[in-house]
Amino acid sequence: MRPVFIGASPNTEKDDIKLALKLLFQPWNWREDKNNSVDRFEEMVSEYHDGVNAIAMDSARSAFYLLLKAYGIGPGDEVILPSFSCLVIANPVIWVGAKPVYVDIDKETFNLSLEDLKKKVTKKTKVVLVQHTFGLPVELEKVREIVGKDVKIVEDVAHSLGGLYKGQKIGTIGDASVATFGIEKVISSVRGGMVLVKDDRIAEEIISEIKSAPHFSLVRIKIALLNPILWWLITPVYYIGIGKATIGRAFSFVAHKLGIMGIMIEKCEYDTQKPIWIPARMPSALARLGMNQFRKLDRFNNHRREIAGIYEEKFGAFKVDQNSKHNYLRYPLLVKPGNRSKIYRNTSKNHFVLGNWYKNILYAPDSSLAKLGYKNGDTPNAEWVAERIINLPTAVNVSTDEATHLVNIMGV
Repeated sequence: MRPVFIGASPNTEKDDIKLALKLLFQPWNWREDKNNSVDRFEEMVSEYHDGVNAIAMDSARSAFYLLLKAYGIGPGDEVILPSFSCLVIANPVIWVGAKPVYVDIDKETFNLSLEDLKKKVTKKTKVVLVQHTFGLPVELEKVREIVGKDVKIVEDVAHSLGGLYKGQKIGTIGDASVATFGIEKVISSVRGGMVLVKDDRIAEEIISEIKSAPHFSLVRIKIALLNPILWWLITPVYYIGIGKATIGRAFSFVAHKLGIMGIMIEKCEYDTQKPIWIPARMPSALARLGMNQFRKLDRFNNHRREIAGIYEEKFGAFKVDQNSKHNYLRYPLLVKPGNRSKIYRNTSKNHFVLGNWYKNILYAPDSSLAKLGYKNGDTPNAEWVAERIINLPTAVNVSTDEATHLVNIMGV
């Protein structure tokens, strides 16, 4: 049986590989091309989202950083964030000099707790970032009631691109949204992100900033183009060998040592420092990858819902709003803390590599939490869930038969 990875470029299909290979040998088109691919990608995403301004760049953290700057957020201001997320969404708040304030989650939805939000809003609150966790929409009208009309609501659509909430496109309901196209997200350009913003004046400020930003380095573009190709080669042979001495693991080890697999979070970011290249423009080569994936967005999300239905029938674990289209970027499941490692080992033996979003608060080591302004006990529900959560794969790389097999070997 071929391996099923929850990460490691799970959206990649043959047409993506062909495109990545083609682009790899066209370095003259990496940064800019005659087809204005970045502009076309922005137009494609904007049109899908009802004409909202879409501005592409290197990452979602750059998108959030430039959005906060355009909103005039700085020292003395507070930005409310989910702690059940990744540190890269907290760092931009620190980079502009504002204070991150972490909100707890609802144990049934993994989204922000409206009760805790009420406690965290102050006169200093200027922005609340709302993450639609695992694709489940947040009740944004209730968030607006709590924070008032003067606080900006920014949607984080990293898990939910293409979803609907009560007939509205997720990403168009708040004042703005930030999107990422990383290797494990709804669609992947390996690296890349966007701002979606309704206010034309704010959009113009961000466009001005990103036009004067540096180019993404040629080395980083090359590594990004190699990523799906390498995983396409590694995945079929990952478990071929004896024990842990397998062809795929050896290939992966060498690729990482050579620095050609790339890293998603820079070392300095764990210390809340901004990499010198952030923000950077999105290169044309990665915009081409993004467009190819975006054309498949609805098919990808329909597949995710089909796979999640198999898990739901067995586990019935997720509280879903029937009025909305929930994408299930991953299917989360809570298990006894002592069983988690056993489940990982058992499924790995059967060639399934499960996920662990978010096994730590802010997906960060303990050494980073104080620097991020987080104290143990700030969000007790999130801490409780982090000790128990596992994620099941839903991407196009897992078939219905494989999902059924996974359910049967879980031992939950």
